[in-house]
Amino acid sequence: MEELLLKIKKLENALQQEKSARKKAESKLEKKTNQLLELSEALKISNQKLSKHLQEKTTQLEGVFANILDAYIVIDNNGYAIKINDAAVNLFGLKDRDEELKVIDFVRPEYIEYTKSAFKELYKKGKFFNYRAKILTKNNEEKIVQVNASLVYNDNGEPIAAQGIARDITNETLLKKQIEEKKRQLDIVMDNSPIGISLSKSNFNGLILANKTLSKMLGYTEEELNAIDPKKITHPEDRQWSMKHLKNLRDGKINNYSVEKRYIKKNGTIIWVKTSAKAVVEDNGKSIYQVATIEDISKEKEAVEKLKESENRLAALILNLQTGILLEDENRKIVLVNERFCNMFNIKKTPKSLNGLDCISATQKNKKFFKNPEGFINRINELLQNKKIALNDVLHLVDGRVIERNFIPIYHKKIYKGHLWSYTDITIQKKYRESIQAQKEKYSNIIANMNLGLLENDIHDNIVLSNQSFSEMSGYTQEELLGKKAADLFLTKKSKKIFDLTIKNKDPKSIETYELAVKNKSGNIRHWLVSTTQNFDVEGNKIGSIGIHLDITKIKELEKQKEQLLSNLEKQNEHLNEYAHIVSHDLKSPLRNISALLSWTKEDFKDKLGEDSLTNLDLMQSKVEKMDHLIENILKYSSIENDILSKEPVNLNEIVTNIAELIYIPEHISIKICKKLPTIKIDKTRIQQVFQNLISNAVNYIDKEKGIIEIDFLEDNNQYTFSVKDNGVGIAKEHHEKIFKIFNSLGNHEKSTGIGLSIVKKVVNLYKGEIWLKSELQKGTTFFFTIAK
Repeated sequence: MEELLLKIKKLENALQQEKSARKKAESKLEKKTNQLLELSEALKISNQKLSKHLQEKTTQLEGVFANILDAYIVIDNNGYAIKINDAAVNLFGLKDRDEELKVIDFVRPEYIEYTKSAFKELYKKGKFFNYRAKILTKNNEEKIVQVNASLVYNDNGEPIAAQGIARDITNETLLKKQIEEKKRQLDIVMDNSPIGISLSKSNFNGLILANKTLSKMLGYTEEELNAIDPKKITHPEDRQWSMKHLKNLRDGKINNYSVEKRYIKKNGTIIWVKTSAKAVVEDNGKSIYQVATIEDISKEKEAVEKLKESENRLAALILNLQTGILLEDENRKIVLVNERFCNMFNIKKTPKSLNGLDCISATQKNKKFFKNPEGFINRINELLQNKKIALNDVLHLVDGRVIERNFIPIYHKKIYKGHLWSYTDITIQKKYRESIQAQKEKYSNIIANMNLGLLENDIHDNIVLSNQSFSEMSGYTQEELLGKKAADLFLTKKSKKIFDLTIKNKDPKSIETYELAVKNKSGNIRHWLVSTTQNFDVEGNKIGSIGIHLDITKIKELEKQKEQLLSNLEKQNEHLNEYAHIVSHDLKSPLRNISALLSWTKEDFKDKLGEDSLTNLDLMQSKVEKMDHLIENILKYSSIENDILSKEPVNLNEIVTNIAELIYIPEHISIKICKKLPTIKIDKTRIQQVFQNLISNAVNYIDKEKGIIEIDFLEDNNQYTFSVKDNGVGIAKEHHEKIFKIFNSLGNHEKSTGIGLSIVKKVVNLYKGEIWLKSELQKGTTFFFTIAK
């Protein structure tokens, strides 16, 4: 029992302990529950705050991605964009964010494989950086992009999308290439510059950069030069002032300098260089870098020394020349004369004593030695004004000598520095040249007027020489003829037979003359008279043949025109018969006798005859002269025929000028050529008759204090229309036709014969032209005439 009570007691104690433990446990649990409730509430608040913060951050992040300058793109696993910002819209040239975008479609074909490989790497590693490719936008713009991308995972860690930042680096890449190209170009310039280039720094004694040319120039490697002290390579005599220049440049006292100095090469030899240095200056005025160009002028220096030696030799040579030399400066002060010049003009002073003398006064003083003193002075002034080279001016001296003078202006760097006169006594040479020239002109004129073509053939009948006349005859140039056979070029089938027969039967030692019908280069048939003979060398060996050719085509044509010629001659004879009694010796001779008798009578009895009688004698004398002039014009008129007219190029400006010098034109009358007259093919004598008669006629009938004669022309496809206009008395309209008839003239002008305009009309008619006039009394007359082309 006691044992039972003991057990019960133990059980009660145990129960009490259990209750106490339970209470403690319940107390702890309640405490823990309260803590958990508090923690749960705190966690709920924290979650609310975190959710709000996440929402804010998400909004901020979306704002960032929406507004960043670079394109932001989110694509699904199939490559389609599911989210893009405005920068991406602009990058791909899309309309808006809702437009479908598959990135791979924009990648240029050559970057497709590279892009696929990059996406594999992305899905393998979860991200990649600096992917670069070219894309073609919807606007057909090619762009270069750089992409950094990463994967987007779901809650299970599976990739569901990829996001990336795409930057347009087109301009950046282009700029980088341009910079690289500029650097490459600069390197090329540095490496290939014919002038040495160096770069130094203010806080460094040596060079920090030197190009290949400088390295080659001084014999140092580029690495050696990059650290070399400029003082070391400068010649000791130039070192002090050269280093002073460099110091002033580095200190900002000067911005640049250019000097000539000597450098010492690595092998110890010395060269002359021209150094130009410039400072690169900061805003504070301090020099950072100094760049210099170094040019090797050793050869130029050597050339200058040789030039000085040459000048000394040349001065000695000039002083002893047999040509008179006078060198003047730009102010016409004598710089140099030689002994020959002094002797030539009988100057008693020494050449050196003339240095500095004023040539203006000396020229005026010595002009008396020349036949044309004023012309001598005027020519000098003209040469000095034009300042152009003038050679071979010929001066005639009063003592009979002839001097040839040359004028050479002297320029230095395009600045006029004076001039050189050279004088050569050519009296003997001129006489000799004139004699030779006369002989040359004599024989040249003979050959030219004979119009003979010369042809020399070798032993195989190949042409080895021809003259210009033959080229003109044949139409071939001398170069085209060389090496050709004349028979192959010119002979027709018929003339070939005649030629072969002539060659076969001719005597080798004789000169054969025969006619041949030939073809010229144009294919026209011409007739030549040919004289040939064998050509032998000095030893008597036959080396070919020489032929003289005369074009007788015109003669042949003249033979065909014989009947026409006879007809014209008959007409000419009719004119000659009509005026034969007028121009016979019985008329001309008495006129001359009358003129002589009148002159003798006036001379013998001028003291006994009264003034009226002398006036009558003068009047008789003028009438006799007018009659003689009338006879001459009649002969001219009767000699004009259309079948004997020559045609040659005639410069009408020269014709008018010659007429103005030939006929008497009073000082108050001037002749004006309105525009340059043409050169036409016409008989020179006949066209001169036309202009001379029209101009003379205008001169005779100008009554104004200031007379003007204007000559002009018009031209079309068929003819020239010339005009001669004056401001004379004018011609009434009823006389416009009458004046062109022979022996009809208006007024009683002492020089008028009534034939001049008839001659003009006849010549114009020969050239299928017309003549007419427009005139107004007291205002003037304009004669028009045409010449067919």
